[in-house]
Amino acid sequence: MSEYKVITNTEPHSAISEQYRKLRTAIDFSTFNKELKIISLTSASPGEGKTITCINLATVYAQTKQKTLLIDMDLRRPKIHRAFSLSNKGGISDFVTNEHSIDKNIDKINDYLDVLVSGSKVPFPAEVLVSDKIKEMMDYLRTKYDKIIIDSPPLTAVADATIISNLCDGTMFVVASRHT
Repeated sequence: MSEYKVITNTEPHSAISEQYRKLRTAIDFSTFNKELKIISLTSASPGEGKTITCINLATVYAQTKQKTLLIDMDLRRPKIHRAFSLSNKGGISDFVTNEHSIDKNIDKINDYLDVLVSGSKVPFPAEVLVSDKIKEMMDYLRTKYDKIIIDSPPLTAVADATIISNLCDGTMFVVASRHT
């Protein structure tokens, strides 16, 4: 059993699920004349709730029948695959190092939610994230999905979150209450 609970699926009428729906609404109304189609989530340090927030935020977008992609771009400590009992093979890093279509690496969870795992471990994750293939991948995915939610590593640990934010329309900073 995964430690990452998709509470917006298992308990859709709970107060916690409602908070994720409120977050979705706040994001949707946070800008004027600009759609936030690709959103990354980061934090100051590990353990502040980025992954669980990404999982449930992507789920509430999918519940509104928006074609949603959840991407695990934490190539150092990937976790998204655990929430959906997926293999972490055949993800982003595998796409960058091989010559096949990104579509082959995307797992379909339901009619509106897809997941792209981080893939096999690579020695230099930042180099993968700055590659031209990642930029091309994101341009392609932008045309295919209504919403893309990205789980990023913490800002203070590595440069990855800063690199990822340049691929996005917006970045959310997750903070742990009474901790951060």
